[in-house]
Amino acid sequence: MMKSFEEYQALAAKVPLSLRNDRDRINLPISGLQEEAGKIGSLLAKAFASGKFSLTPEQRKELQDRLSDILWCVAILSHEAGISMQDVAANGIVQLQARAKDLNPERR
Repeated sequence: MMKSFEEYQALAAKVPLSLRNDRDRINLPISGLQEEAGKIGSLLAKAFASGKFSLTPEQRKELQDRLSDILWCVAILSHEAGISMQDVAANGIVQLQARAKDLNPERR
């Protein structure tokens, strides 16, 4: 069982030898992000088709699979840029906290 983002990133960074040139190591995760985002958009459009958000068990599994693929792409890009996944997650928390302050009606 994975215990940290660093462990996940180390496993994800073990890319096949065929992707050892710089261009492929960047292009593969970028195209992967685009492809997976499109698939998630289509999946969620179907889940909203009734006007109410409702995922079937199969759709929930597919969404989990797509999100896992996106996590792999982010891990590869982070690794290539020399940024730890832990730092990405920590920065995300800082951004969420800043957005929460912006959305707080008492602070407007």
